[in-house]
Amino acid sequence: MLFDLFNTLVPGGSRAERDAVSHAMAADLGVDPQAFVELYAATFDDRVRGRLGDLGETIRTLARRLGAEPAAYDVAAAAQRRLDFTLSLHAGTWALPALRELRAEGYRIGLVTDCTAETPAIWPDSPLAGYVETTSFSCVTGLRKPAAGAYRVAMTGLRVTPAECVYVGDGGSRELTGAEALRMRAIRFRPSGEDLGGVDDPDLDWAGQEIDDLAELPGLLVTPDPATDSA
Repeated sequence: MLFDLFNTLVPGGSRAERDAVSHAMAADLGVDPQAFVELYAATFDDRVRGRLGDLGETIRTLARRLGAEPAAYDVAAAAQRRLDFTLSLHAGTWALPALRELRAEGYRIGLVTDCTAETPAIWPDSPLAGYVETTSFSCVTGLRKPAAGAYRVAMTGLRVTPAECVYVGDGGSRELTGAEALRMRAIRFRPSGEDLGGVDDPDLDWAGQEIDDLAELPGLLVTPDPATDSA
């Protein structure tokens, strides 16, 4: 099984929450807070593809673009704010009971996520890490969904074919369309009240199977016994 991360296994965090972290980082770096917030958002694609380096390198590069040359301890303080925020999102996961049940039933689990450098940095401390066998972090591979390669990294790690995979995600980055293009079964996870307008490049026209509770997954994945069906 392959899962998306944000808004599927962990909260994505609201724009206001993310901007508040960027404001605080700007204070550490001695740059204009609003300019830093805007620059942080504008460089999302570069950051999510790993083009600006690790988190410290990214922060230093953005500060320089705003005319600052922060000291190493200021960069470290700003980075820690982003790391703490990201880890707090992982601490808010709702997915552990479902992942535990899936693993107990013998399913192998991989992660395919469009993410920035802080996600792989905190991954060893994530409560999800013990349930996920392989990861495809876009900032490490340079591959964003719905590119086929993003999924193939995780499938290779699990040693499975697309026909053997089920992909579960909220639909951001047209990930469901991308999974289906590889002949994977795709399931949208969409909790009640989720606003797809806040999702990056969503699968708005996708009309496949949808769930609002990950606890539904084990029952959906059971393959009926042909002998039982014909009885």
